[in-house]
Amino acid sequence: PAFRRHMTTDSENSAEDSDPVGDFKNGMNPNRISSENGKKIDVAMKFGGSSLANADRIDYVANLIKGQIEAGYRPRAVVCSAMGKTTNSLLAAGDFALEGRVCVDAIRTLHSNTCDVFGYPNSTRNEIEALLDECESLLNGIKLIQELSPKSLDQLVSYGEQCSVRIMAARLNQIGVPAQAFDSWDVGILTNSNFGDAKLLPTHETAIKNAFSRIDPDVVAVVTGFIGHDPNGKITTLGRGGSDLTATAIGAACELDEIQVWKDVDGILSSDPRMVPNAVPVKTVSYEEASELAYFGAQVLHPIAMQPAMKG
Repeated sequence: PAFRRHMTTDSENSAEDSDPVGDFKNGMNPNRISSENGKKIDVAMKFGGSSLANADRIDYVANLIKGQIEAGYRPRAVVCSAMGKTTNSLLAAGDFALEGRVCVDAIRTLHSNTCDVFGYPNSTRNEIEALLDECESLLNGIKLIQELSPKSLDQLVSYGEQCSVRIMAARLNQIGVPAQAFDSWDVGILTNSNFGDAKLLPTHETAIKNAFSRIDPDVVAVVTGFIGHDPNGKITTLGRGGSDLTATAIGAACELDEIQVWKDVDGILSSDPRMVPNAVPVKTVSYEEASELAYFGAQVLHPIAMQPAMKG
C-alpha cells in the first residue's frame, strides 16, 4: 500500500459540549485513513504544557489516548511537554539561584500532588523525586558558582519534561493502556551542541528508526518533547516549536500514518481570534499554507516542526 502521512492539529478542549474523541470516531476529518480494513493507524501524538497542567488534565489526556486506541489508532509515540508552567518556573528558579536563593517547592508540590491524586506506587514517586533532587542540586551549583551557562540552562529546564512523561506513562498504565516513559535521547533524538536552539543531527532518522524497532508497537512510548542529547551526551533543547519537532521527527522517521498535534485551541483558525472574534477553524491546510501562516504570526505550529513531515 502507498505510504500516507497526515499532520493534524486537533483540539482537546475540555468544555462540556466538546467531545474530541467522539469527533474522531465519527470521522471528523475526511482525509483520515480508514481503519475499516482492520489495519491499525499508527500515529504520533503531541500534547503541550497547558494540556497537561494538573492531575485533571493528565487524566483527561490519558483517557483521550485510550479513546483513540479504541477508535482504531495505535499511538507509537506520545510526546509530552512539561506540566503547565513548569518550564517557566524552572527558568525563574535559575534566576533566583543566581541571586542566592534555591527553591523548587512549587515544582515539587505540583508533581507530588499529581502523584497523590492517582495514588502512584513508590517506584514512580521515587523516580520523580530523584529527578527533582538532581534539579535542586544543579540549582545549588548555580548558586555557588554564580553562573548559568546555556548548557546548564538546557539541563535545568529538561527536568519538567522528564517528570511529565513518567507521570503520563504511569496514568496510562493505570487505566489499562500499556505505556513506557522514555527520555528523547533514548529513542534517537540526537542534536548538535548549539545549546538553547539545537538542531537535529542527520543521523537522527536512523537512530529513531532503530530505537522504535525495539519497542513493542502495542506499548505507547511516552517521550519527552523539546529536549535531546548532543554527541557528548549533554542535554540540549530544540528551541521554539521543539516539542512539535520531536513528534514530527519520530513520525517521519518511523513512517507513521499520522502526526497529531493536540492543542488547547480548536486548531488552525482563519485569522487571529484576538482580533477577529468569529474566526473559524480551517478544516485542511497544506504544509506551505501552514508555513505562511506561521511566518505571518500564527503560533499554533512552528515552521521548523513541519520540516520532517514535509519530506515524507
